[in-house]
Amino acid sequence: MSSAILEKIMQEVRMLSPEELRELREMIDREASSQEQVRREEILRRIRGKYAHLPTSGEEFAARKREEIEIENRRFADKENQ
Repeated sequence: MSSAILEKIMQEVRMLSPEELRELREMIDREASSQEQVRREEILRRIRGKYAHLPTSGEEFAARKREEIEIENRRFADKENQ
């Protein structure tokens, strides 16, 4: 944005009433918050895509537990058969 445009914007802002300044600030804050949310969602979408093939920690835990149970069941069955 050129300095002439910025100067014109600043002139207009200086002429705003306190109430209009408050409303402008709220609008700017909402817009910034909205843009930040869009950036976060895009980052999350990229991460999910990049690591979609990896199991979650909960899935890994459940798989390890199933494996441990199978080992224990085999040991128990071996002891009963002796």
